[in-house]
Amino acid sequence: MTVAATANDGWKRNLAFIWVGVFVGLLGANFVFPFIPFFIKDLGVSDKSEVAYWTGVSGSATGLSLTLTAPIWGALADRYGRKAMFLRALAGAGVLIAVMGLVQEVWQFVLLRFAMGAFAGTMGAAAALVASSTPRERVGYALGTLQTGMFSANMLGPLVGGVVAASLGIREAFFFCSALYLTAVALVWIFVREGQAAPPPPAPDGSANRSGSLLSNLRIVVSERQVVIMLGLLFCLWLSTTFVRPVMPLSVDDFSAHLPGTSSNDDTVHLSLPWFSFDMKEEAATGVTFGVVGLTSTLAAIAIAPAGQRLGYRNSVAIAAAGSGLLFFPVALAGNFTAFLFLFGATGLFQGAMVPGTNALIAASVPDGKQGSAFGLAASMQSLALLLGPVAGGAVSGLFGVASVYAVIGAILLGVALGAWVLIREPEVFHRPLHGPGPPKVSGESPGKRDG
Repeated sequence: MTVAATANDGWKRNLAFIWVGVFVGLLGANFVFPFIPFFIKDLGVSDKSEVAYWTGVSGSATGLSLTLTAPIWGALADRYGRKAMFLRALAGAGVLIAVMGLVQEVWQFVLLRFAMGAFAGTMGAAAALVASSTPRERVGYALGTLQTGMFSANMLGPLVGGVVAASLGIREAFFFCSALYLTAVALVWIFVREGQAAPPPPAPDGSANRSGSLLSNLRIVVSERQVVIMLGLLFCLWLSTTFVRPVMPLSVDDFSAHLPGTSSNDDTVHLSLPWFSFDMKEEAATGVTFGVVGLTSTLAAIAIAPAGQRLGYRNSVAIAAAGSGLLFFPVALAGNFTAFLFLFGATGLFQGAMVPGTNALIAASVPDGKQGSAFGLAASMQSLALLLGPVAGGAVSGLFGVASVYAVIGAILLGVALGAWVLIREPEVFHRPLHGPGPPKVSGESPGKRDG
């Protein structure tokens, strides 16, 4: 009996409380961003360049450790349970964030940020748990819904963190964030049901595969050609957001102007809409742009399931990548902030569909019982993009100018669209009707290979 067979009756309840866990977990991850530089100053670092350096190091430490450890946690989830790994991610992050509020030296903070990446990995654990406890034909809807929790947390996390830090104090904000994590742990522990894990698939010679070791779990996943291709595409899709993020504020700054009679530091950006127009500080304009992209990405994540059912998930991912890639070229040529804002927001309509659509394809293509290993590798691809994207985007900007960054990522996304169209095959499970048992599935068969 597979995980899905035992947990399907409660998959919607599972999804609801896993969504809460993801939202809280990623809210906490984004919660501390606004005040990390100020906290580093409180730890005794006074020079601005050193504050910027340690802020960057603390962020990179988390991404590096998550990149290295996510596949290990994913493989362990296939042996010991995906709910356990999700709880481990939430509890680990909650405890470590509380300890961050007690540190006295900057190196202690960086060390804890590294440990947080090693013990957390909320989204990968959640995706594996959802994929294993949801009927395969509904996994696209479930993962799209889960992705809205991530986008919502990315939008609200910095805002909530800044307000709490201003109201309670920076150290107290760490404890507040930790309490959110532990609340999510309690909700997931009580309400999420995983079901009984599936037995490992047969070995290539037909004998029972009894090892189920960490390496064998990963080996089974990477032996699936389609899964490996989609992991590579997933890296490029995550790169499309991290590559442009460092230069986007520079683009906003290019549209700013100094208004007469104001402070020399008060550069403003003009937004002109058909019904009204107004000026805002460039910091606010940057926040508005990120907010609009977060909103459009959330709407796209909700829409991916019906689009996938109608057009096919492979086609939906290819269309989304192509649409986003094409839109980045006019973003590079935008002549004013209004055009830049709407074009950048339009890219979010396509970008928000790419990752959950690809995750749905991975979930339907990986062998039964190996969802943890697959999504551990997927989380590693995301972390690797978070590490390399800002550096690569900054290098391209320094060599060829800010506009070239949008053109380069546009070309990469067009390549992703072509690769998805040519190399990916739609899993058979997505051709089945949403109601009814569908054709029987041979135990241990890989869905990614059924259609040739």
